[in-house]
Amino acid sequence: LQTTMWKFTSLFLFVILAFGQTSLANYNCSNIEVDNMKFDLSILNKTEIVNITETTPPTIMETQYFINPCAPLIYDKEQKGHCEDDIYICQIITNFLKDSDDKTKDPRVISIRPVASGIDSSITLGPVLNNDNTQQRNLSIILGGGSYNNEKQQANITFICSDSDNSNIKIINYEKNTLSIEWETKAACGERIPEEDKGMGGFTKFILFLIFIGLCYFGIGAAYNYHVYKAHGWDLLPHLDFWRDFPYLISDFSKYLVNFVRTGRGGYTRV
Repeated sequence: LQTTMWKFTSLFLFVILAFGQTSLANYNCSNIEVDNMKFDLSILNKTEIVNITETTPPTIMETQYFINPCAPLIYDKEQKGHCEDDIYICQIITNFLKDSDDKTKDPRVISIRPVASGIDSSITLGPVLNNDNTQQRNLSIILGGGSYNNEKQQANITFICSDSDNSNIKIINYEKNTLSIEWETKAACGERIPEEDKGMGGFTKFILFLIFIGLCYFGIGAAYNYHVYKAHGWDLLPHLDFWRDFPYLISDFSKYLVNFVRTGRGGYTRV
């Protein structure tokens, strides 16, 4: 039964950690907080299409970028070919034959490249120039999660504050499996978070997370011991023998460290 308890505890901790990693992997574009700034990009939660056309007689090469920085893409029913359902940014290259009347025909999809999804993201603010703290800093979001030809893909989107109500998307380049985009939008202006409204720091959240794990461990362990062993008092603690020996383990470890520092080696000293 003790082995069963260990397996149960390990499985529970694994589920908790896995859940925590999943929730951290995704980001919410309507509530982005970075470097005491808060951004709401929810107005950009729609599928934008950027077309780049290159004439290659007797054909035309059209590169389409389907972009939504907030959610998986939604395509028109007439769209021929598209990325998987969970992709935020997709590149589709199509080749057209150009006839004598300057019309295109016989479309042929050359490649469909999933660039990014909502996982493996990182968010930063650009540097402050001229030591001016009032200057608006660009919001940079890197979205990963894409894969093409067994190579990881990602998109580096630089959101630039703009007073215009219209958004302007510019494809900079696609090099080394990274799509670089500049996006001028009013949503990138953001607002500074007042001192009293600042949330908890990363270290505080980590400590609270450890406390939560500890409470779950002792709570579930105590419940298990109560229902299985009919334990009471101190016997409710999971792995009681270990916790009884814990102070002695700490003491032995401390002596080992002190001995290692003094002699340059661990273990016991010769008498």
